[in-house]
Amino acid sequence: MIPARSKKKKRVRLFVMNAKVLKKRKKPLTFSPFTREKGLKIVLILTVLATCGFGGFEVGRYFLSNPKYAVKHIVIRGNEKLSKEEIINLSLLEKGENIFRSRIYRAKERLSELPLIEQVSVSRFVPDAIVIEVVERRPRAMLSGRKKFLADYSGVLLPRSCCREPGKLPLIVGPDTSQLSVGDRCSQPGMTKAMRVLELCQFSPLSDMAEVDGIDSSNPDDIRLYFKRGDYTKRGCQVRIGDGDFEQKLAKLADLLESVVKKKGGRRIESVDLTLENVPVRF
Repeated sequence: MIPARSKKKKRVRLFVMNAKVLKKRKKPLTFSPFTREKGLKIVLILTVLATCGFGGFEVGRYFLSNPKYAVKHIVIRGNEKLSKEEIINLSLLEKGENIFRSRIYRAKERLSELPLIEQVSVSRFVPDAIVIEVVERRPRAMLSGRKKFLADYSGVLLPRSCCREPGKLPLIVGPDTSQLSVGDRCSQPGMTKAMRVLELCQFSPLSDMAEVDGIDSSNPDDIRLYFKRGDYTKRGCQVRIGDGDFEQKLAKLADLLESVVKKKGGRRIESVDLTLENVPVRF
């Protein structure tokens, strides 16, 4: 058996050895220059962000609560058929509200939905004005049918009330509008071709020679153009255009009207067929 005293000395020796081992392993906590620099940068960035956030909050509160930035003027430009009051009411913009809180994008979306408006822009003018600029659709033709819609060059259907004298507009025959309503776009082939021919006629030398009475697009592959009585054309003068190459055919028609009528001593044309290479003309 081991004496009790020997056991006690052994325990003391083990304790001393463990203490020495722990002392050797324990190292002081130090930071490298790189770690210190990185930590300082993080602290600096957080400080700047906190300062900017607080400063931004104060600046925002100043602009949003300052009565100087309350809307005092809502200016409408470009309107003819729609009144200023109608446009303002539909935009949901109000005088007195903070100009930075005004929902100008919502106003633009609402106004863009109106059939009579082709383009719209809504802008803030600090400190107290909002400007709404609109481009209204112009009726260019009247469509046959029970509803008697009007339409612009893009085929958007408009109400008869947007034109003072709708009966003087060219008549488009052929498009089926029975299932359409105001604001819809008629994209039927015959309608698209008819409006293209009409636009070319009104923005070419033909506009000074003859006035368009109507267009028959019942057969989209055989477009027929009709003119009113004028210096070059008899009443109901028919021009067969067919399909395709509208710009080239109408330019040929303008040259033909000017040259042929002069040769014939001022006689007016009754019909022209532009679908044939040798254009037949009847007086």
